Amino acid sequence: MATLEDKQIRTWVKNNIRFEARSDGGGLYIRYRETDKAPIWFFRFKIAKIQQRLIIGRYPDMTLSAARKTATVHRAEILQGHNPADTKRELKRTTAEKAIIEQSAQTVAELVDEFFKRNIDGKLKTAHAMRLRADKHLIPAIGKLRIEKVEPLNIAAMLNKITDAGAPTTANDILTFSKQIFNYAIKRHIIKHNPAAAFDTGDAGGKESSRTRYLSKDDLTTLFEAMRKSDKFTRHHYLCAKLLLLVGCRKSELLGAKSEAFDIKNAVWKMSVDNKTNTAISVPLSPEAVDVIRELMIGSEYLVPAMGTRSSKRPHADEGYLNKPIKSLMPLMVGVENFTLHDFRATMKTHMGGMGVSGFVSERCLNHKIPGMAGVYDRGDYFKERKEAMDLWAAFLNTCENGRDWNVTPIRKSAN
Repeated sequence: MATLEDKQIRTWVKNNIRFEARSDGGGLYIRYRETDKAPIWFFRFKIAKIQQRLIIGRYPDMTLSAARKTATVHRAEILQGHNPADTKRELKRTTAEKAIIEQSAQTVAELVDEFFKRNIDGKLKTAHAMRLRADKHLIPAIGKLRIEKVEPLNIAAMLNKITDAGAPTTANDILTFSKQIFNYAIKRHIIKHNPAAAFDTGDAGGKESSRTRYLSKDDLTTLFEAMRKSDKFTRHHYLCAKLLLLVGCRKSELLGAKSEAFDIKNAVWKMSVDNKTNTAISVPLSPEAVDVIRELMIGSEYLVPAMGTRSSKRPHADEGYLNKPIKSLMPLMVGVENFTLHDFRATMKTHMGGMGVSGFVSERCLNHKIPGMAGVYDRGDYFKERKEAMDLWAAFLNTCENGRDWNVTPIRKSAN
């Protein structure tokens, strides 16, 4: 039965009457020792016949009525087999964790920046291209959200927007990157669950298959004509696109190539190991390729240096160079199916086959790793054969560029 009264407690405080404990019944007590700045409420109870005591608040912050309600809650916990002391400790722990999270709260944009600095920058060749994609697609969609506030619906909306814009491959890449950064947040104990975990390629751009697109002779003829006519396609764009066609290399290999790697006198590009196959290779240059390289060389460290406002960020043109200019040509190329710069490699491979160039030699021209035992045992450079194939390919492209017929007799296959 309750015995305390609020008026009585106020009188004790006013008159500075100190005491060890006064009971209100049901395990609720109030204490006001000499060392106490204010009266303290505590709750006495037994668990497994062991006496325990739990401080539940201070008067007047906790009124008599509030203290009685708290005591009632604790008595109910005991009846349910719970220890009120354990409940309080757990509450303090979760409150502390929440406070830490609040104090160190990050936005997704901040998380992305941290992830790049610790895991990507200076470690992956594609770091700059990855940043560009994240800045274009992920940051505008969820960058301002706090990490723990991101929900699957936010991920779904972001992926839908990318796929609706006709960029399924980009959607797949952004999904993969999203999973990586949120897994990183889990490791940092910022979140417990990855909001992108339940998504797969079926929810983004779909399963990707190897591209089979190549440009026919008519397509190439139309391409050269469009590159000459387009106001958005500069002479520099023209030279770079033509050189990509002539040598059949990957775009990243050309954009990252230093001028000193090109031996104009001997018509050789000494490609460094800094390529996809991690193997240095001497690339034979046709006279047409040499002419383009000579015009591109402007005394810069790189054959294709960064230009304009981007020059201070990167010494050579970034991965996005030529992408927009090539897309701008499509309205001028009526009847030609969409293509990418990477399709230039399949174009060279396909046409070389029709010219009688062996598959082995054309693969080496593309700097592909030869699969199976052939790649293990046949380490020949085949420079002479590659030179012959590249000159023939350049002659074919010359007919496309100038709108002439192709009537050269295919070469005899000299390597298997």
